Amino acid sequence: MALVIRAETLVTNASDIPQYEATFEGLRSFSDGAIAVEDGRVVWSGKADALPAAYRGAELHDYPGCVLFPGFVDAHAHPLFAGDREPDFAARVRGEPAPLGMLHTVAQTRRALEHPQTFWEHVRARLALIAAHGTTTLETKTGYALHKPGELELLSLVRAHRDDAGLPQLVATFLGAHALPPEFSGEAAYVDHLIEACLPSAKEHGAVYADAFCEPGFFSPEQTRRYLDAARANGLRLRVHCDEMQYGAAAHMAAQLGVDAVDHCNCIREDDVEAIVRANIVTVACPATIAYLDLPQRAPVRALLERGGMVAFASDYNPGTSPCFNLQTVAYFARKFFGASAAQALYGVTLAAAHSLRTAAGTLRNGARADAVVLRLESPEEFGWQFGGNLAAAVYRSGVKIA
Repeated sequence: MALVIRAETLVTNASDIPQYEATFEGLRSFSDGAIAVEDGRVVWSGKADALPAAYRGAELHDYPGCVLFPGFVDAHAHPLFAGDREPDFAARVRGEPAPLGMLHTVAQTRRALEHPQTFWEHVRARLALIAAHGTTTLETKTGYALHKPGELELLSLVRAHRDDAGLPQLVATFLGAHALPPEFSGEAAYVDHLIEACLPSAKEHGAVYADAFCEPGFFSPEQTRRYLDAARANGLRLRVHCDEMQYGAAAHMAAQLGVDAVDHCNCIREDDVEAIVRANIVTVACPATIAYLDLPQRAPVRALLERGGMVAFASDYNPGTSPCFNLQTVAYFARKFFGASAAQALYGVTLAAAHSLRTAAGTLRNGARADAVVLRLESPEEFGWQFGGNLAAAVYRSGVKIA
C-alpha cells in the first residue's frame, strides 16, 4: 500500500550540486512538499498539490510546521561497547589524566561478549536511541574486543542485525587496529596477527570496511598500510582514522592508498588537503570529539570544500572521546566549529556521509530507499541551529515509521 508523507517543507537532496555550493534550493526543496512511497522506495516527490492522482487515496502522514529531510547517515561510529567511561570524563574536567582509558572498555566488552545476546540487547537499545534522533544508516565499527573471537563475534552480531526493524541500517567496519591489546607488546606483531588470523575471516563475518587508528602512539603509517593492503586483498573497502590529535602523515599514506574516507584529519597539512581532494576521498570530520576533548586543532573543512572536496560530519560515538549519538547536535558543531551553512551541514550528514560508505542513502530522489526524518523546524535554514535535544517528530526507514 502506498504512503504519502507531507510537510511544510521537503528537502529531497535529489541534486548533484557540490557541497561547497549547496543551498536548499540547489538541493531541491519544496514548500508544502510531499513524497509518495511504495514498497519502501520513493516513487514521487514534489509539491503536495501536484501529487499524482494515483497516490491521492494513499495513507497520509502530515507534518505541518515541520521539515522533511532524508534520513541521516552517520559515517563514523563505535556503538559496540560495554560499560562506560564517565570517570575519564570527570577526571578530564578536573584537569587530571583519565584513569580508565580504552583498555578498560576492551575488558568490559570482552566480558560482556561471554553472553552475546545479552550484550546485543544493550547495544540494540543504544541503536534504537540513535534511530529516534534521525539516523537511518550507521557505520558500525568493531574495535573493543581486540582479539579474534571477540572481533569476529562483533561482526557476526552486526551481520545478523544489520537490517533489523526499528534500527538504522548497519554498515560493518572491522577496526581490529584500534589499539594494542594487552596480549601484545609490539605493534608489528599485533598487525601480523590481524593479517594472518583476523582479516581472512572478516568479510565472511559481514565486514564491508577495514579501518585503523593511524596516530602517533597507536599505529604508524607503515604498519597501517600493511594492515590495509591485506584488508583490501581480503575483499574489504578501506577507511582510516587520520591525524586526529597529532600529525603523523596518516592522511598522506591514506591518499596514496586510495581509501574511501579519511576520518578526523584535525592536524593535516596543506599538501594533505590537496592530495585528499585530488584523490576524491571523503573527509569525515568529527566535531563532537573536538568539543568533548577540547582539541586545539580542527579539520580544515573550509579549505577542503573550497577546493571541491566532500566532507561528512559524523558522531564518532564512543564511550571515551565522544559519547554523542545525535547527528542533530553534530550538525550544530559543524556550523559552530567549521562555519558550515545549514545546507552544507545537511549535505555532510546525508550525501557526503553516504558517499563515504558507498551506500545509496541520504537522498529522497525517485527510486531511493524511503529513509526520512521529520524535524520540528520552521525552515530548513534552522538545521544545526538548535541543539541539545531531539527535534525529530518522526523517523522512517524504508517507508516504515520507526520513531
